[in-house]
Amino acid sequence: MTNGMPIELEIVRTLNAPPPLVWKAWSVKENIEQWWCPKPWQAEFIAFDLRPGGAFDCHMRGPEGAEHTVYASILEVVPQERIVFTDLLTGGWRPAAEPFLGFAAIITMEADGERTRYRARALHKTPEDAKKHDEMGFRDGWGKAIGQLEEVARSFSP
Repeated sequence: MTNGMPIELEIVRTLNAPPPLVWKAWSVKENIEQWWCPKPWQAEFIAFDLRPGGAFDCHMRGPEGAEHTVYASILEVVPQERIVFTDLLTGGWRPAAEPFLGFAAIITMEADGERTRYRARALHKTPEDAKKHDEMGFRDGWGKAIGQLEEVARSFSP
């Protein structure tokens, strides 16, 4: 919180898939492209290097021709547990010339029996940036994508 206003947005869900399958949906380029954008949008990772300092660049296409590319960098990876990335940096720890929103995301996956407690946090520089991200559809967009992640993870054989 800054001045009593939140700088963090968060979604917590329990997914009906175990962490190894959620991880498989997250850690393979062809898999993440299936769920990353809320449908009918489509995602194409033009750089996907899931290691600290690795590029995490995604080109997104909307159904009516809208397009947007987000350049980001992976900060931390703990397989089947945690992924941290930011759009403040690009691959190789280079400062982003024009960050999409100027935020860091912390994704955690925790076993809950045969399910996964999935937590997505977006941390922003200012409350105004968090509000802007929320108004852009953070809860609906990221929430829908998490549902799609669950579908992809459940499609794998255990």
